[in-house]
Amino acid sequence: MRITSHDLPAQDGQVPEMNRRLEARAKVSVNTLVVDNTGLSRGLVTNISRRGCQLSLTKPLRHAQHITLKVCPDDGPAIEINKGSVRWVKDKEAGVEFLSMPQQHRLGLYRFCAQVEFPSNPRSLSATESTAA
Repeated sequence: MRITSHDLPAQDGQVPEMNRRLEARAKVSVNTLVVDNTGLSRGLVTNISRRGCQLSLTKPLRHAQHITLKVCPDDGPAIEINKGSVRWVKDKEAGVEFLSMPQQHRLGLYRFCAQVEFPSNPRSLSATESTAA
């Protein structure tokens, strides 16, 4: 087992914060519509993976609230996420974990993610990788 610096405590005894994401996110700029218990909001998806995204919206969300969103790529069909959970909020930006979506939209999301490059992996996901996950 290889130990890296993030596995060791910092000098002051505090453990450094680690990136808790299970997948890398790709930087994008895609229009989105978000529905919560207060109504509809427009915004942008600023990064995305098969498990979640970062949003920049016209109104702030609350931590732990559930939302519905529609991601609208310019060059493909809209991707509908039935249920997402807000994991963090900073001003009008929020991180969302995807909890539920119809199978056809999940496949659309996998195809969309396969078309964009991820910073930690310069190649895109292949079709076989995206359907196996």
